[in-house]
Parts: sequence; C-alpha cells; structure tokens
Amino acid sequence: MADELSDGTKARKELLWGMYTDLRTHARHAETLRSNVVNFMIVVASVLIAVIANDGNITRKDLPLGVIIILVGLLGVAFATTYTELYERNWRRAMYIRAALDEEFFEGKAMTITELIGQADQRHEAGRLYRWSRRVTGTAHRFWFALPVLVLIAGATVSVVAL
Repeated sequence: MADELSDGTKARKELLWGMYTDLRTHARHAETLRSNVVNFMIVVASVLIAVIANDGNITRKDLPLGVIIILVGLLGVAFATTYTELYERNWRRAMYIRAALDEEFFEGKAMTITELIGQADQRHEAGRLYRWSRRVTGTAHRFWFALPVLVLIAGATVSVVAL
C-alpha cells in the first residue's frame, strides 16, 4: 500500500508524537505548580492578614507581618513569572513539534492537526461567552500575575498603615 509508512518513518512519527504529548504534559505540570504555589501564597497571606486584623486595628507591631506579606507577594510574582515562562517554553516546543507532524505526515490529507484545532477554536470563539469574557478580562495570562500582585499590594498597604 502506498499510504503505509516505512518502519523508520513510523518510528519517527511515534517519536514526534511522544515528544509532543510529553511537552504538553510538562506544560500542564508547570501550570499546576504555578497554580498550587499561588493558592498556597494566598492562604499564607490570608492567615497573616487575619492575625493583623484580629485586634481590630493596625499598629506598629503589625509592621513585621506586613513585610512578610510583601515577601510572600514578591515570591508569588517571581514564581508565577518563572513558571509562566516554563509553561510557554514547553507549549511552544509542543506547537513546533505539532507543526512538524502536520508537515511530514498530514500535509495534503483531509485536515492537519493545526487545521482541526483552528476550526474547533473558531467555533468556540464565535460563542457569546467567549466574546464577553475576553472583552472583560482579556487573556487568562493576566490572572497568573494578578493574585500575587494583589498580595504584594495588600502587604504594602498594611505596612504603610502600620508605620
């Protein structure tokens, strides 16, 4: 059969597909780590804010806790930045390999992987919820940094008031 792949070509296709799925898994893992650290950071900051607010006012003795909240926010921003870059790197590598799979094995067939995903995205993006949410929030990447920045601002606010 003309459509059957040689052993070497089949092995290459399997290798590329394995690399693609592995890189997508690594990207998801980086996103999961980022999410877990940001969630933990929010819990720590919430506990510190609860301790500060427990007596009903902010005094000079609350300044160290405010500084700790600032440090938690800075750590969260640094971690979110680092793991966003790691996610992007693995995602871009996966897209590069997917393009190679398309070019080598699906070009000229009914549809490439990229074309299938593109059509699915067009249907999704045509929906009202997608259009509304993107107008309101923009890209989801903004939220990857918003919470650590808010913690940082909360810590700075508490520290300034405590002075």
